Amino acid sequence: MIKENLNKIFNKDFIFFRLGIFFIPSAIALAGFFIIISLISQTLKRRDEFLRDKINIALIFITFLMIISCIIQNLFNKYNTDYEIENYLTWIGLFNWIPFFWVFWSSQAFFKTKNDREIISLILIFSTIPVIISGILQYYFNFVGPFEFLNGLIIWYQRPIDEISGLTGLFNHANYAGAWLSIILPLCLAQSFNNSKKYLKKNVFRTILVGILLCIVLTNSRNAWGSATLTLPVLFGISSIKWFLPLILSISSFIMVVTNNIFKGSIQEFLRNNIPDKIWLEFTDLGFSQLNATRLEILNSALGVIINNPFFGTGAASFPIIYEFETGFWKGHSHNLFTELSISYGLPSTIILISFLGIILLTSFKNLYRKKETNIKDRAFFVAILIFLLSQLVDIQYFDGRVSLVFWLLLAGLKSINDENKLIRYE
Repeated sequence: MIKENLNKIFNKDFIFFRLGIFFIPSAIALAGFFIIISLISQTLKRRDEFLRDKINIALIFITFLMIISCIIQNLFNKYNTDYEIENYLTWIGLFNWIPFFWVFWSSQAFFKTKNDREIISLILIFSTIPVIISGILQYYFNFVGPFEFLNGLIIWYQRPIDEISGLTGLFNHANYAGAWLSIILPLCLAQSFNNSKKYLKKNVFRTILVGILLCIVLTNSRNAWGSATLTLPVLFGISSIKWFLPLILSISSFIMVVTNNIFKGSIQEFLRNNIPDKIWLEFTDLGFSQLNATRLEILNSALGVIINNPFFGTGAASFPIIYEFETGFWKGHSHNLFTELSISYGLPSTIILISFLGIILLTSFKNLYRKKETNIKDRAFFVAILIFLLSQLVDIQYFDGRVSLVFWLLLAGLKSINDENKLIRYE
């Protein structure tokens, strides 16, 4: 084991891959460069193994269906003419999916053992430190950008914070920052609270954890808040109920005191004066007053578009154009990842992808929750994937390259956990 770990430390593929992982949130172009080099090398070494794993056949089918959908849309889709949708957009949309299928398969070599996965987890946690620092500087010290490096190859957005928007840090939008932090949260929790007696190490991660939680709150993203709340019981299981329920009751009571006029008085006034308005207002009617359409109305419109062309879709990026044409309001997406995929490339592609993800998640659940001996650090991979997918049912952050990349990498880690357990059963 020691010899194997030493070989990986000095293996150029592992060096490039892990270096790329570190740069994902802060320098995605550099991350892509290092990760692609390592994955090309692994692809050449493992090219005969792809079809041996039957689950990869699903990815081949999805790829084939997506390409067929693009061709059909370009030739026969009446929406392209009626709504002036550009044909090339649906082809560009493929880059949100097909390259990541390759990333998923080729990166599994870097997640084979518990030690491999823990190293990746540690790197992702430490890579989030620039996100935390930049976010705190942005929120409390008005350190705003954007800042460009290497002729725009690297951009730290640091958006100015106004009365509505929250912390973005390096990201282009607060929701993207919230999605990244929510994905890293279970990894950091697992490092902070486990059976290890390395208290100094755990305290370091607890310090980072405080930063992650603070930044999640400051993003002003309800999606991120919900993800963070769900993470705790899903990661720690039934044993967490004894402290999770009191925590939820305390938070709910606190929110009621701050927001409900029944509790009007000096205490409420003190709390409102010391909590940023944009945070507590999110729990009042005023937090929704600027919406020109509810999520349910948007979902209903999305389903209408899907029904009109269920098999091949209407094309990537078509929903905003159709929705604005029909309602007069602009929405960048349908606020549900799977309806968005159905609109883009049809229901068959979506159904196969959901089945693909479901198989991996169900197998992982059996491996990580139905055994007495469970590695909480491995369980964190499952929680990160599950909570992220749940969050994408009400909003979409997947289309940020950093978020989608870390999603498919962690999914590769989850698949490796399943493969490792399969080998143990056969031995």
